[in-house]
Amino acid sequence: MRSPFRRGADFKPELYDEIAPGYYDLVYQRGRGTQWFWHHHRFGVVTEGLPPGPRCVIDLGCGPGTFLGNLQRPFERALGIDLAAPQIAYAQSSYRRTGLEFRAGDVTLLDPAERFDVAVSIEVVEHLRPEDTRRFLAAIHDLLTPGGTLVLTTPNYRSLWPLLEWMVSRIGPVDYLEQHINRFDARRLRREVEEAGFVDVRAQTFFVIAPFLAAISTRLAERVLRWERRLLPACGAELALVARKP
Repeated sequence: MRSPFRRGADFKPELYDEIAPGYYDLVYQRGRGTQWFWHHHRFGVVTEGLPPGPRCVIDLGCGPGTFLGNLQRPFERALGIDLAAPQIAYAQSSYRRTGLEFRAGDVTLLDPAERFDVAVSIEVVEHLRPEDTRRFLAAIHDLLTPGGTLVLTTPNYRSLWPLLEWMVSRIGPVDYLEQHINRFDARRLRREVEEAGFVDVRAQTFFVIAPFLAAISTRLAERVLRWERRLLPACGAELALVARKP
């Protein structure tokens, strides 16, 4: 039986409706700059965590569909879901590919018989209350076939991220201080994923200063990112976790 998932009564969907449809996709399509670098290489880290030849992929909290729409791995079926209907409408009009589908809603609206061998959740759990996160992870566990893979990312609050979050919220169009209500570090994220029933849990961090160098030179930023991931594996502002359902 699929684990029940319900958001708390204090969830504020209007925070996400205020984001212009396709905002993050248009950032990605720029192909340059700090924001593009951040999204492009985050998607790259997520793609590294995918198993070879995924058949059925679900992206929970897909936003405007950028990750699945640009995924270069072959798949039989890919489903992106998000609560923000305007973002889903954008995804449906922007990304059309055989086997690719986008729906407005969350895991509660999925057919209980639907199963996936890969679940991706990019920058979602920080928006959920702690009790909702536990139910969310349990629901993902139920969605996956035995041996299925979970890949998720979230900010690393044991890093420079809190300072970056404060700065970006002050100067940018999105108030992450209000949206991010659940703060993770690698140890807590690993523990909660294991408590949800996953095994073979691996976590890493990425992004120290590299994205900001992209404003000057993409080539320099990419060189520094490679150096950061090799020499500063625990200092990054982002967390990426890969786990398996037994």
